Amino acid sequence: MTSTRPASYDLRTQPWLPVVDRDGNHELVSLTRLVLNAHRIRRIVGETPSMTAALHRLVLALLHRVYGPPSEEEWARLCELPSLPSAPLVRYLRGQGSRFDLFDAQHPFLQCTGLAKLAPATAAKLVPYRSVGNNVTLFDKTIDTDQVQLTPAEAARWLVTVQSFDPGGMKTPFEKDKSSQRAPCAWLGVVLVEGETLKETLLLNLLTYRPEHERPAPSTPEDGPIWEQEAPPSPLPDKRVPRGWTDLLTWPARRVLLSTQQTGEGLVVDGVTITPGSRLNTESVQVEMMAAFRKPSGPKGQPKRDAPMLPVRLHPVRGVWRHSVELLMTNLWEEGKTRQRPRTLEQISELAEHGHIPAGAVYTLRVFDQKLDSKGTVVEAWLEEVVPAPVAVLRSKDKTLGALLGCAIVYADSVGAALRHMQRNYRVEKQGNRENKRVTPTWSLDVEYWPKLARPFATYLEGIARAYEEGESLADVTEVWQKAVAVVALRATDRWAEGSPAEGRDLLLRGKHQGQFLGRLSELTRLFHAEAAAYIVTKGAA
Repeated sequence: MTSTRPASYDLRTQPWLPVVDRDGNHELVSLTRLVLNAHRIRRIVGETPSMTAALHRLVLALLHRVYGPPSEEEWARLCELPSLPSAPLVRYLRGQGSRFDLFDAQHPFLQCTGLAKLAPATAAKLVPYRSVGNNVTLFDKTIDTDQVQLTPAEAARWLVTVQSFDPGGMKTPFEKDKSSQRAPCAWLGVVLVEGETLKETLLLNLLTYRPEHERPAPSTPEDGPIWEQEAPPSPLPDKRVPRGWTDLLTWPARRVLLSTQQTGEGLVVDGVTITPGSRLNTESVQVEMMAAFRKPSGPKGQPKRDAPMLPVRLHPVRGVWRHSVELLMTNLWEEGKTRQRPRTLEQISELAEHGHIPAGAVYTLRVFDQKLDSKGTVVEAWLEEVVPAPVAVLRSKDKTLGALLGCAIVYADSVGAALRHMQRNYRVEKQGNRENKRVTPTWSLDVEYWPKLARPFATYLEGIARAYEEGESLADVTEVWQKAVAVVALRATDRWAEGSPAEGRDLLLRGKHQGQFLGRLSELTRLFHAEAAAYIVTKGAA
């Protein structure tokens, strides 16, 4: 029998957060154990990249309210401690009463009791890869009439994920309003700076937090996570500006209420009500700290000054490293105007400048995203990528270093475009040949090219950071990058040729277009060397 007044499930003490420890073991831990043992944990790893990002954001909101830190000096002190102190955490969590109880009768965690008058739908609505109604997914074999049951731990994880990443579209209305805005993270790449342990990762993403002094801007003294609100949220949707950073980290994008059932195996979540929640009444670029933004470029490659800044997103094939300039580099003239790197990286740069972080440290940027359908209402794929984040690059205000990075990326882009032109021009000419009325379809060369450049670019990025910091020439590492791009491109053309017809006129046609590509590659390489030469300088000469 379904119940809306189930037994307690306290997220402070119950194991529900999926982690990997430093020995590679997977386990579930409670919120308290996760924070106090963060120095022994490698990372949080959810069922999907979106869940991993959402859980990190939730924990960061908690840590801001527990530890602040109110200053760089306090941040450094937390960093030097072997583990995060327990007394402030225990004191804070005790003061929240039952606010972290998933099934509390008055304030169920991240939920709205006002939805109790609506009949719950299947619990599958919490899980994006489950088939619900017309939302038929590729890999899920359940049907709409199947009963889906989730453990409280599973339901808690998906509840947090829904509030951060749920797509837009029509939802069950509480009264009349069916329309829902995308959740805050549903349309951007969430950037997490990752260290050696979860403790280091959390601190690297923990901004200096003094809401009474409006830090981080635009926080206000009224900032706080949703579980600190005195009154339960209204079941009616609203539209407002975030009160601050922790308010946004726990943004109630949906009004949700779980329903449960006692079974022979214990308490399960067998239903859920999801209605439209709070809509952001501001642009994400003004309030989001864990994403990079940039203005789109015009035909000549220059930013469109009148266009809004858009978030940097992941592409299913092309790597996030192509956005390394926007992600890593600051620009004294354009930062905040045509591009904006994640605010967390701005703070890391400042901490390094003030001696709180080693100048030679290299962290990892882990970027989480999801691909939606053309209507923006169904998740088609989850995406996750990494790129190195050398502190030397984060600190650099030398525009020539950013220009060299941009030059290297443009070279890879141009070679990739030349590959696509070769493939397209071959198809066009082949279709125009009356002797070949049918064209054998071939896969996209992008698959053979872009994914194989991620590792060479990581090596290049770390190499130029090391050379720049040590005052050495950037020529050698730049030459290695150029050759790596050319080798990957040539192997891609070989793979393409192996899959193309190789008889008679087809053989001549293939050879013609391969030859044209080789000529274009040679010209692009010459141009790259000429442009890069202007930026290949030592630190002392810059």
